[in-house]
Amino acid sequence: MRRSGIFQPCNGSRAMRVLIVDDDAMTAELTAECLTMDSSVSVRTVGDGASAMRVVSEFTPDVILLDVELPDISGLELAPQLKVACRECTPRVIIFSGSVPEAEPNFLPAGVDAWLTKPAHLDQLLDCIFRPMGARSRPW
Repeated sequence: MRRSGIFQPCNGSRAMRVLIVDDDAMTAELTAECLTMDSSVSVRTVGDGASAMRVVSEFTPDVILLDVELPDISGLELAPQLKVACRECTPRVIIFSGSVPEAEPNFLPAGVDAWLTKPAHLDQLLDCIFRPMGARSRPW
């Protein structure tokens, strides 16, 4: 599963840090389990925007997997706030959504780097996470 040399964590460590922000605990847990099969990936999960804002500065994620519909805030509103809150580096933000087409025009202006529809296939998720920064994102 490891994709060596494709994406370098911005936190200077060997472990890539992924923050999963999703109020669906089952989705968050399954995604975390899949990602941590690779020992070079460290994952934290939270269920709402307020918790994400608290965790983001201490965890310093390289990638944020963000549900578009959270109980306290829209993922599209939260994405730019999370990027600003990460002082050491700017994380890649990937939106998870049950349906993408109607919200898609708002993704790039909100600072979203890529997006996936739920449920995402593991290979699609890994492609989004490990794609080099600046590479053109594509919807799945």
